Amino acid sequence: MYPNNIYIKNHEAVAAYGGDIGVCLDKYDKAHGLAHDALARAQYRHWRSIETGVPELLRPTDKQLLGIQ
Repeated sequence: MYPNNIYIKNHEAVAAYGGDIGVCLDKYDKAHGLAHDALARAQYRHWRSIETGVPELLRPTDKQLLGIQ
């Protein structure tokens, strides 16, 4: 699932920043000089929701970006 997603590839580094997912992603982007990528973030939240079994991690805007219900 999403084999080229930078956040998934570097999940441990993203999670190590602490805080909620959005904060972790913001910190990761800033540390690595990355621009905000809403689709990549939605993919990461989707992956995390499946990995953890917590569907609430996926926001309505994420579902819209990914084309899922």
